[in-house]
Amino acid sequence: MTADPPDRPRRPLTLRDVSEASGVSEMTVSRVLRQSGDVSAKTRARVLEAAKRLGYVPNRIAGGLASQRVNLVGVIIPSLSNMVFPEVLAGINEVLEDTPLQPVFGLSRYDPPHEEKVLFEMLSWRPSGLIVTGLEHSEATRAMLRAAGIPVVEILDLDGEPIDSVVGISHRRAGAEMARAIAAAGYRRIGFLGTKMPMDHRARKRFEGFTGALARAGLEIVDQEFYSGGSGLEKGREMTRALLDRHPDLDFLYFSNDMIN
Repeated sequence: MTADPPDRPRRPLTLRDVSEASGVSEMTVSRVLRQSGDVSAKTRARVLEAAKRLGYVPNRIAGGLASQRVNLVGVIIPSLSNMVFPEVLAGINEVLEDTPLQPVFGLSRYDPPHEEKVLFEMLSWRPSGLIVTGLEHSEATRAMLRAAGIPVVEILDLDGEPIDSVVGISHRRAGAEMARAIAAAGYRRIGFLGTKMPMDHRARKRFEGFTGALARAGLEIVDQEFYSGGSGLEKGREMTRALLDRHPDLDFLYFSNDMIN
């Protein structure tokens, strides 16, 4: 499923935009962003704050030609430990094989500041497009994505407001449909096993949809077992033993992904 893109920025941001936002000359902005020259700490901080707020990323390849692009598509995924993401990379590569475009990827590690860093480095090489996992990003990341002036596709989610285009599913609806199916089948003592979810927003949305639909059916989860770190079958077995040791009368176990069941 996809959503139509909103209007994109009319032009890429330039040194002049940062100069006007920070109140210093374009030459000073250039010195700060190239980390060269004698600039006071106060001025440097003002320039960097303005650049971050605007979403400005310096162009490392174009020399003074701000519109120049390379045939790269940046792809940012959170992890390689879950089988879903290597399959996503394989699919992207397959589609781009017969085009001039070459995918390059980075890992966000489910960490917003690290995602900012990876995106900044990718954009500094002026790719022709971006594919980014999920719809939740820091304000700095959203600013860079909005200001990039290139196609941006956010993937694997639909529950939120996209920067440009989005391809994915509704995780809240998926969780809710699972809960309705469990309730309709007559199960009443339900245990949940899944990842800790502060930064795995898609897992959080599935859990919210699941528990919300259970509540509407007059049910609630009897107990739950969470884990952090990478998914794996051994982790799933360990969690299952712990949950059944506490509640041997559970009649249904709901696993948050297929890597732990």
